[in-house]
Amino acid sequence: MTRFKIGLEIHVQLTEAGTKLFCDCKSNYRGMRPNTNVCPVCLGLPGALPVPKRRPLVLAMAAALVMDCEVPDSLVFTRKHYFYPVPGRRRGPHMPQGQA
Repeated sequence: MTRFKIGLEIHVQLTEAGTKLFCDCKSNYRGMRPNTNVCPVCLGLPGALPVPKRRPLVLAMAAALVMDCEVPDSLVFTRKHYFYPVPGRRRGPHMPQGQA
């Protein structure tokens, strides 16, 4: 019998945290114009060092425990580094903006 292990990546907006996970930008950005509530850390600019904030981690841990998730003893954060411009979600290298 073949067994599969499937992982999920889930994105959640924790507005009660007050800040985003790795910077002091507001976590409740509803009603703001896109890309205005950002800083060098949010943008992943070179030299900007992210530091996990305690409150978002506490809220995420509480949510995991409420959902009866397995929580590891330690967490490791890795950061993606792109050496090229990342295109928008609906555009690719062969699809100009407006043709999605």
